[in-house]
Amino acid sequence: MRKVELGKSGEKISIIGQGTWGLNRWKSQAYYHQWRQSLRKGIELGMDHIDTAEAYGFGKAETIVGEVIAEYQRDDLFITSKLFPTHFTHDGMKKAAYNSLKRLNLDFFDLYLIHWPNPIVSAKKYMKVLEELVKEGKTRYIGVSNYSVKQVQTAQNALKKEELVTNQVSANVAKQKHIKFLPYYQKESITMTAYSPLGHKGFTNLKGKLRETLEQVAHNHQATIQQIAIAWLINMDNVITIPKALQISHVEANAKAAEITLSSDEMNMLTDNSTG
Repeated sequence: MRKVELGKSGEKISIIGQGTWGLNRWKSQAYYHQWRQSLRKGIELGMDHIDTAEAYGFGKAETIVGEVIAEYQRDDLFITSKLFPTHFTHDGMKKAAYNSLKRLNLDFFDLYLIHWPNPIVSAKKYMKVLEELVKEGKTRYIGVSNYSVKQVQTAQNALKKEELVTNQVSANVAKQKHIKFLPYYQKESITMTAYSPLGHKGFTNLKGKLRETLEQVAHNHQATIQQIAIAWLINMDNVITIPKALQISHVEANAKAAEITLSSDEMNMLTDNSTG
């Protein structure tokens, strides 16, 4: 699996990681077994960046991830989690981070993000908590998620010592809104982490001109349209992605997308220039 630098950190991270959004609580043991198997397969294939959050399954996703990663050497993995914006106090935010670490059975995160901006909580307050967590050794790097460029700038300016290494946003070939801001992230060396790279239904219901174009490019590479959609993202400089996959066959297909190099013509065919 190809690795790229995360922000200005010097850290190398797998260009395709594993997302866990949708890993819910109150499910069967067979369901959780399937998730564990998929995560293990992803790690085996080099997708050693695992992304989770306290909000996913109300903590259940972190618990399942924690059970899986306990089987591996800590230094071989890169674990990201996120603070949900329902915590309004300084102590409440810190407690939420500690609880996430407990569910993950970790001493520290590799990366800890603010999951969503909260208009009631100032960037200064959020960034103070993140910097304290770095100082305490509870996270190595910090970032944000679902922030606009303006909000990223405000957050970065509120930091005293650390720097944001990523903004995690919903971005895919059918939803290119955030891609038009990629030059900003490239200039500032802030990695764009694209979640939901295949939408919410894996593009199984995709129709129209975009599907036709994806199928044409997929034919050129003997690939699926899903693999081309992932390849389109990671063929851009400064972009990594975290597809989720419950089926092992999907995990394997996602990993193979890292091997696909699209031509400039193919990239242009898939890029909606009206939105970036």
